[in-house]
Amino acid sequence: MIRGTSFLLFLVYSLVHLLSVSAADINSDTISTGELMRGERLFYGLVEGKFGEMACADCHNTMEIDTFNWNPNAWEIAHKYRDRSLEEFKRAVLDPGGRTMSRVHQTFNLTEAEVTLIKFFLDEFEEAGLAKKKPVINKIFLFLLLGVVLTWIVLDILFIKKVRRRWILGILFVAALGWQIKLLYEAGTALGRQHNYEPDQPVKFSHVVHVADNLIDCQYCHNTVGHAKTAGIPAMGVCWNCHVIVREGTHAGRHEINKVVEAYESGKPIQWIRIHNLPDHVFFNHAQHVTIAEIECATCHGPVEEMHRVRQVSDLSMGWCVNCHRDTEVQIIDNTFYEQYEELSKKLRGGEIDRVTADMVGGTECSKCHY
Repeated sequence: MIRGTSFLLFLVYSLVHLLSVSAADINSDTISTGELMRGERLFYGLVEGKFGEMACADCHNTMEIDTFNWNPNAWEIAHKYRDRSLEEFKRAVLDPGGRTMSRVHQTFNLTEAEVTLIKFFLDEFEEAGLAKKKPVINKIFLFLLLGVVLTWIVLDILFIKKVRRRWILGILFVAALGWQIKLLYEAGTALGRQHNYEPDQPVKFSHVVHVADNLIDCQYCHNTVGHAKTAGIPAMGVCWNCHVIVREGTHAGRHEINKVVEAYESGKPIQWIRIHNLPDHVFFNHAQHVTIAEIECATCHGPVEEMHRVRQVSDLSMGWCVNCHRDTEVQIIDNTFYEQYEELSKKLRGGEIDRVTADMVGGTECSKCHY
């Protein structure tokens, strides 16, 4: 009885000590497993009375997600503050700056010691990284499963002969083989294509904010689109034209814009990820389509002004391009580029044809796109 009471008192003492420890008493050399666990529980909001509306993990995801999150994930925060002082981290948590984050963080009821424990938990988390999503049954597994079914059907027909109604095996064989052929066709046609490709960028640049809200023209940032082959990735100086003044974003506060500031001040360019890619043997010229044909950006890129994170809307396949060339009318009247097509111009003016499409001026010739 005495031994049990002593053990209970020891647990109570340990708990009180853990709760009352001061920030000055904690450092990376003396941090214990129990303190790390408390830092983790604090981050996930599992300690009662410490958070108001949301806890840290409610905004800063700790596993890979497909949805767009304006807030930096837990690894980004851990990586950013890994080699920074505790004081910097405390300021970021207790007084983050920015209207949105400040409103949420003001509901926190954390002591400096508890913020320190969260910092040490994130230091450990940075090494582990974001949790991966569990794998799901994919098309390769389904293809192999269908192969097993086909093999069983053939074996039963030739050797086992367990199924008496052979017509059932026939239906199963045709269905399984047809499904496999469909999977092979889809995989073959998808080679080299990135339909719906939507990667995370190093900076969460929103076209909704820049194009729809602030009415910035596409060609202000992509300023080579009218005279060059490519639309061009905006130079850091273009970003700096605005962000030398604008230092706080509508959704992400200062965090994302600070990446732009740091890149400009360090002279290191931001490594943007290209989304719309064509095979190496395909030639495409933006100037031809934008300046001469006067094709709108949205024709190929979709409603980019509605995207926080840009995705590839069209599959950009050869069939998609050819169909567009067959359907798209070319304005050859009073267009100096098309003066070479005199015969077509005469027919159009004379009423022999009612319009000229891109395929009529070589838009479906192999050598136009493949060289």
